Amino acid sequence: MIESQDLTKKFGDFVAVDHLSFTVKSGEIYGLLGPNGSGKSTTMRMLLGLLKPTEGTAKINGHGIKDEIVKAKRVTGYVPENPVLPERLTGWEYVNYVADIWRVDRGEERTEDIEELLELLDIRDASDDLIETYSQGMTRKVSLVAALVHRPQVLILDEVQAGIDPRGAATIKEILNGLRRRGASILMSTHVLEIAEQMCDRVGIIKDGKMIAEGTLDELREKAEGQSSLEEIFLELTGGPDMQLIASYLEDSGEEN
Repeated sequence: MIESQDLTKKFGDFVAVDHLSFTVKSGEIYGLLGPNGSGKSTTMRMLLGLLKPTEGTAKINGHGIKDEIVKAKRVTGYVPENPVLPERLTGWEYVNYVADIWRVDRGEERTEDIEELLELLDIRDASDDLIETYSQGMTRKVSLVAALVHRPQVLILDEVQAGIDPRGAATIKEILNGLRRRGASILMSTHVLEIAEQMCDRVGIIKDGKMIAEGTLDELREKAEGQSSLEEIFLELTGGPDMQLIASYLEDSGEEN
């Protein structure tokens, strides 16, 4: 379970996250949605202990991120938006290196787990290649394997399906659904609202670091005056495109031609 209570992060006078409170239950996929710069990644980094909150606190499976961060990290897997991996290692070497950090027992079971994940994500054949040769999607897949290698109870995923091929995206979806059924707590951000609509039990929409709406899709429909899709709800609550500005641009472009 993830519990955030008044989580706040300031950079000087700029408030990146503003008293954000939400809960991700066991056996739940929770989508954290918002425009670029709304505070999603900053929130995730605070939950992981990578950034120190200015105010507020949070717990991961009951472990406070201020006084028990090591215990919180032990039960958590994380895939950042832009994974930066050691390029001179192979995919296989990197995943095993992470498994050693987590003190996963070496042996047949660990090897089988890693091989199965690599096979599922269609990167087993490339696992002996150096990471510097990987595409963005392959790097993200290896990052997910490394995040799952110690069988975490909590997953924090920042745009995990970005740059992934359709087959890989579908596989990731099924893996996450399976982990949810086993009781994992999954917090994910995505700009692909169709993914959030299909996968998330609940979503929280943040803007300028503040939670502006939270709930199931049906609950959000009520707040957004009956809009049917999550995309329509999102645009209703956060503001849609500036149609007047778009029309002006297109008109000017047409005149130049």
